[in-house]
Amino acid sequence: MITAYSFGASTAAGSKDDEGGFIARLDRYLQDTGAGMAINHGVGGNSTDMMLVRLSQVVADMRSRPKPLALVTLGINDVPRIVDDKPEIRVDLAKHGESLREILKATTEIGNVLYLTQYPVDYVARSLEPQLVADYIELGESTARSVGVEVIDIFGMITPEFFKEFIFEDGLHFNNRGHLFICNQIIKYLHENA
Repeated sequence: MITAYSFGASTAAGSKDDEGGFIARLDRYLQDTGAGMAINHGVGGNSTDMMLVRLSQVVADMRSRPKPLALVTLGINDVPRIVDDKPEIRVDLAKHGESLREILKATTEIGNVLYLTQYPVDYVARSLEPQLVADYIELGESTARSVGVEVIDIFGMITPEFFKEFIFEDGLHFNNRGHLFICNQIIKYLHENA
């Protein structure tokens, strides 16, 4: 029996999926198969700084459950925009890496951790510079690997065809099919590492 946690921003929260996102889908799968349960600690709009503020609550919850597995899914709220209506919440690249390292170290002390990379967005519509987004994604993945955390490279899996199929019309979030895709990647990982 495992207890899986989504920890991160809107993707972790299940935004734009009327079935509760990948974490609700994973919870149904784990409960239906008698393998455990999944709990949602995702909060839309969170930056890594905001996640650090509530990290102790998540760790305390993990500590109280059997076989915890943290699914860390950051989103791109840290990344500065070209035209930015929320500059105060952005986190510069170096601090982003430090914050992620702190999140991963705290969660790995309690149980297993799986890091899901951020994903492509509509860069023009969301006022984002593609190379800067790539820098954050690459740093996130390398930080996770450097502390011994397994990675599911969602960014690398989203081809242009998958982008059209899986990204919500806002160009920023996964839609229902996208959340199902993420859930299936986690289930595949669990089967391969049972």
